[in-house]
Amino acid sequence: MKLLAFNGSSRGDLGNTDRILQPFLRGAREAGAETEVIYLKEKKINHCTGCLTCWSKTPGACVYKDDMPGLLEKVRRADILLYATPLYIYTVSGLMKNFMDRIIPLISPQIVKRGDQYIHPMRYQEEWPKKLVLISSCAYPERHHFSGLLETMRLFTSGPDFEFAAAILCPAGDLLKVPELQASIKWYLEAALLAGQEVVRQGYITPETQSVLNRNLIDPEVYSRMACAFWKNVRAGKDGAAELR
Repeated sequence: MKLLAFNGSSRGDLGNTDRILQPFLRGAREAGAETEVIYLKEKKINHCTGCLTCWSKTPGACVYKDDMPGLLEKVRRADILLYATPLYIYTVSGLMKNFMDRIIPLISPQIVKRGDQYIHPMRYQEEWPKKLVLISSCAYPERHHFSGLLETMRLFTSGPDFEFAAAILCPAGDLLKVPELQASIKWYLEAALLAGQEVVRQGYITPETQSVLNRNLIDPEVYSRMACAFWKNVRAGKDGAAELR
């Protein structure tokens, strides 16, 4: 089984999102999966112009000769697709959105009815991941801030050929990088590792593991006070707000 992860953070492997992604992937490998991570910040991906040449003159091929064609080949060979993105304005990061826009060559222009909805089917029916996993972190203190992102992913997987299999959403994600807190949040990273094992072995995260991942790292009110203190010090030109670093 091949699990292909795309990290859409502008900080790459130094970001908070990657701190959740790595134990998840370690768990997936322990369960027997082959994993690969693509850091989108390291790739040249032009913006989609909506020319639809990939649907007309050159079906399945974009006019751009950048890194995207090679990435699409990797997507076609994967069994599980994983999107790891920080929350930007209640949805995916700009890097991730740009990548998602450029997936259109893998989609057919025809509109067909599947069940009670109309969709664009995949161009290569037998060469497309069957499951999507989402990992995201944000600097807000509560989970409801991810609602827009969840809706984006639900629509992205609305066709019956693509299952939204799991989501790990971490509010107050800035705490993941604080060295002094590593012992106190070890339980969360252990749950992320277990989730990786479960997705590979069972195709989903068990309710027991999901309930652990849904727990807050910290009380939202405490976190909000810490965040305000941090930015107050930043505005004052001080360097002493280690709580969120």
